[in-house]
Amino acid sequence: MSKAKKLSLPSNDSAEFYNYKPKDLIWAKMKGFTPWPAMIVEPSIDLLNQPRKANTKSVFFFGTRNFAWIETNNIKPFEGPWKTELAKVNKPNSFRHAMADINAYIEDPTEIDAEITKNTLINHSTEADFDKIRDGLTDDDATNDARGADDGDMAVGTIAAEVAIESDEIPPQPYKTPIKRTPKAKSSAVATVKARSSVSGAGNKSTKRRRSSQVANSSAKRKRNSSVGALEDLNDYINRKTTTPPSRRKINADVLAHISSTSRRNVNAIALLDRPVVSRPEAQAIDMNARSQTLAERDITPSHLTFGFLGLGIMGSTIVKDLLCTGHKVVVWNRTMLKCTAFAEAGAEVKGTPMDVVEASDVIFCCVSDPKASKDLVFGNCGVLGVKDMNGKAYVEMSTIDPETSQDIAEGIQSAGGRYLEVQIHGTRQEAEDGMLIILAGGDRSVFEDCHSCFKTIAKNTFFLGAEVGNACKVNLILQTIVGVSLVGLAEALALADRFSISLKDIIDIFELTSMKSQLLLAKGKEMAKGDFNPQHPLSHMQKDLRLVLSMAENLDQSMPVTAITNEVFKHTKRLGYSEHDSSAVFQYTKNADANQNGKLKDHVISSSTTHGYNNSSHSQCNEFYNACAEAQTNSVEKQKGFTTKVDNFEELLNGNKSVMKKLRKTLF
Repeated sequence: MSKAKKLSLPSNDSAEFYNYKPKDLIWAKMKGFTPWPAMIVEPSIDLLNQPRKANTKSVFFFGTRNFAWIETNNIKPFEGPWKTELAKVNKPNSFRHAMADINAYIEDPTEIDAEITKNTLINHSTEADFDKIRDGLTDDDATNDARGADDGDMAVGTIAAEVAIESDEIPPQPYKTPIKRTPKAKSSAVATVKARSSVSGAGNKSTKRRRSSQVANSSAKRKRNSSVGALEDLNDYINRKTTTPPSRRKINADVLAHISSTSRRNVNAIALLDRPVVSRPEAQAIDMNARSQTLAERDITPSHLTFGFLGLGIMGSTIVKDLLCTGHKVVVWNRTMLKCTAFAEAGAEVKGTPMDVVEASDVIFCCVSDPKASKDLVFGNCGVLGVKDMNGKAYVEMSTIDPETSQDIAEGIQSAGGRYLEVQIHGTRQEAEDGMLIILAGGDRSVFEDCHSCFKTIAKNTFFLGAEVGNACKVNLILQTIVGVSLVGLAEALALADRFSISLKDIIDIFELTSMKSQLLLAKGKEMAKGDFNPQHPLSHMQKDLRLVLSMAENLDQSMPVTAITNEVFKHTKRLGYSEHDSSAVFQYTKNADANQNGKLKDHVISSSTTHGYNNSSHSQCNEFYNACAEAQTNSVEKQKGFTTKVDNFEELLNGNKSVMKKLRKTLF
């Protein structure tokens, strides 16, 4: 007999027909596998979620104890002249285990029958149970129904007692409402309406009215909860004068938990649930007494003007502290008023709304997270423009925004009688504390002169880019593009060094000696090497800046493919949970990029195993196996030794699926 002959079931006689029923022992043939000892069973819950071809049976495989849909032409009775032939074929250990399993079942079916019952629809909750959960009906509702019915006459009390009986005492027949929304019912109802419309126009109208009334009643019943819905059910029963009372079945919480735990998850759900949990960076309390040596050495004469400040975030709080330390009079506001406490103790005046800050100040600074927040402070309720006449007051926008937003805010301020200056600050939190920021300004020159003492406090260089609003925003976003692309390049290079088990500290030390060195990349590289991502410039802000750059380039039809890819890298890092960490946390994505690819392959294998009928215990083993592989890939090459054995063990789990194993070995080794 040839090998092809051995791996197929004996052909059926054309006159031979088998009427398979549950509990029938069979030989089942799946594509790519030899005939396997199995049994006809009721479909499992997982199996019902899978596509099913015509003329298929639900099959339970012995040994692997999985479920699958098998076409009837690939099924033969277990007992027959072919049994000896199929059982003697040279098979792997898993097949011999399956033969032992079916023989044990023939002797004592108790264990396997219990497992099959647990995984199939037998004794599981029906769709009516889920309808009751959706409507908010519980076991206590049934008790309330009975109590409410006792207030009526004896007949109503008797019926209520029947309603309160649990499903353990009544056969599990779910109560059907008068209108059952199924495709068949809808089509028949529509056909009835059309038939009646052909007979009489008046009949058509009455039918529509009755149908609308029934649908309205059905919708109302879905919104009922508690005892009110129960009494309505009771009244409906009395009016219909039926013989079968509406039963309230007890919902078994364990069964529902089992259903939710065994239901097949799609690939997107698996990817979502497998997202890592990253703790937020601890918020650093600002030290109002600390003052950098660089700032202390500067000769700064504070302005006589009162400066308002809206927003006490990472940069805003640092700038306000510097202004207070140099003797400026400052009025502050923040959405979270708790942050204002330390500044109030240091001498700042706190106001309840942005409008109050405008009224108490000569020059108002704004430093918030994004363009939307900037517009909300200006045009929102109790915002800056809540003051009807700004009477020459100056408004300085320091948030990193796009040129269009800056122009909109400028128009609003100028229309209210104010002066406008856009100021883009380039630098990190540490540079702000040291007074080493770069100031890029554009707009009203008189406002720029009024803020001279403030700029001298926080910046080492200041540039006025002309009266045209938007120039400063454009220059700042261009600089941020260079920073973002450089950070991703640095992160990828250090990730490669980490894969080679080369010391990242050595790489940084050598880099510092080259002509490529820069203070920014050196600082970020050290943070990546240490894994210290305390936010100096949050990653979410960097990704926002790149998004604004791409939007600005799109308006000009300017191609920026490298920036687009850089933006995607930052977006993926945000998804990993590093949104509020420093922008150097992008290293975490580049370092674990291979582990992310393993995750995609894992989803493919799990999806493949579901298609081939593997159960959830196999899915769990898939997860455990790939988690171990991902961990190995993030470590040195030496730590990957010994994983070949795990791959071989996993191959037995997949029953020799060569295509999956080929991808697995290619990815890992």
